Amino acid sequence: MSVDFDFSSVGKTSGYIKQQEATAAAKKDNNALDQADFLKLLTTQLNNQDPSSPVDNNQMVSTMSQLSIVENLTTITNGMDNIVNSISSSSALSASSLVGRSVLVDSSTAFFDGNSPLVAQIDAGSGASDVKVSILDSAGSIVSSFSAASVDGVTDFSWDGVMDAESGEMFPAGKYTVMVSGMQGGKEVNLPVKTYGTVGSVVLGNNISDTKLNILGYGEVSLEDVGSISL
Repeated sequence: MSVDFDFSSVGKTSGYIKQQEATAAAKKDNNALDQADFLKLLTTQLNNQDPSSPVDNNQMVSTMSQLSIVENLTTITNGMDNIVNSISSSSALSASSLVGRSVLVDSSTAFFDGNSPLVAQIDAGSGASDVKVSILDSAGSIVSSFSAASVDGVTDFSWDGVMDAESGEMFPAGKYTVMVSGMQGGKEVNLPVKTYGTVGSVVLGNNISDTKLNILGYGEVSLEDVGSISL
């Protein structure tokens, strides 16, 4: 009884055989045609053309020009993509220098650490009178309130968090909300408020839009949503 034996595997390790098979499979699955493939097809067409009806020279030159333009556009596109990715990655990495800095977030709620003042930004637009500022705790209860005759434009407001001026006792650490109202055009309106928070860490993304800032005691915000940065 005879037994068929595959002599092609003699002297080859199993790893080498698997690598060869994987390479062959990859080549088999590659159905894309590049410029070299088109040139090969064109050469084959010229070699096998009908002598009585040869390929038009103008048509051949036009085809070659189109292939060259496509190749150049592809190269330019790839180069621009690399430049954009490089700039985005560099900008995202630079965001790591924001750790420990104070950033302005589009939120009226901020974290008070029980020591450092809570700072907010009030936008009174063209001006507001009879301005009232209220500080609310996480339960929605007013813990402090202030008033001002008038406020114009964008103004920073600082709350020291002092509960008792005589004893110096502070309010407990936690999230607090700054609410501001004022009179504009004879009507009482709520004025826009933004607050500052300290950056505890940075979650780097592939670009600026994917990069997140972890604000201490508050949570993550997108780097794109940061209004300003201060010390």
